[in-house]
Amino acid sequence: MTETLPRTLKKGREFKQKLAEGRAVSGAWSTLGSTEVACLMARAGLDYLLVDLEHGRGGIDALAAQVQALSGYDTAVMVRLPDHDTGSVKRCLDAGANALLVPQVDTAAMAEAVLEAALFPGAGRRGVAVGAIQAADWGYAAESYYQHANDALTVLMQIESPEALDNFDAILAVPRLDGIFVGPNDLSATMGLFRRFDAPEFRTAFDRVLEGTLAAGKVFGALPAPGLALEDLVRRGAQVVPGGSDQSMLRAGAQALIAGLKAAGTPA
Repeated sequence: MTETLPRTLKKGREFKQKLAEGRAVSGAWSTLGSTEVACLMARAGLDYLLVDLEHGRGGIDALAAQVQALSGYDTAVMVRLPDHDTGSVKRCLDAGANALLVPQVDTAAMAEAVLEAALFPGAGRRGVAVGAIQAADWGYAAESYYQHANDALTVLMQIESPEALDNFDAILAVPRLDGIFVGPNDLSATMGLFRRFDAPEFRTAFDRVLEGTLAAGKVFGALPAPGLALEDLVRRGAQVVPGGSDQSMLRAGAQALIAGLKAAGTPA
């Protein structure tokens, strides 16, 4: 009898395989907590949506609704955790997250704690509720979910502070860590160089993280910024470079409409 994998694991495996092949995956931030908007973006063919629970609207219920709405699409669901709390990690995974983006990781110990919470026993201490959770097809695929969930999960840690830079090598060496992600706004701010992306100190730090991550055979990701264009980052080896968000796309569309009317000589 062929084993039935829950949809969550199939999507997680496919996403992880794309990264293993060295592909740059297409994605965008989901910050509004809207299932309809998530479907509109996924239908375009994105490899992943990055549901932001650190700064975005909505919580676990909104995440669960988006996972359910996207079940018919190949688009994977990556979640930026709201914090490092064990309960937050478990609930995001139980809801069906295929990948985790962990903010503000300053030490190897912090990375290890999140991974321990994210992985089932044998590799971690994730609580086992596979007989009921959404990620295990509401318990219909409990056994296969438990057996394969660890291998189908992608976990990226964010480097966002001078302390994280000091501990970068130790963080990168943490077992089972899939990759590193840099948010230029946060890193530049904590370095006292907010949005001075051309500052030599910032570029040296950014380049060190990018090059070190790739040299270790890990996935590198970053948010595009002035001087760090999506295309340039991908050419340098970045694989996870979310190209905008639901908010930015809506904002840009509205601004383009107004600009077009003004250009046509119509008061707006």
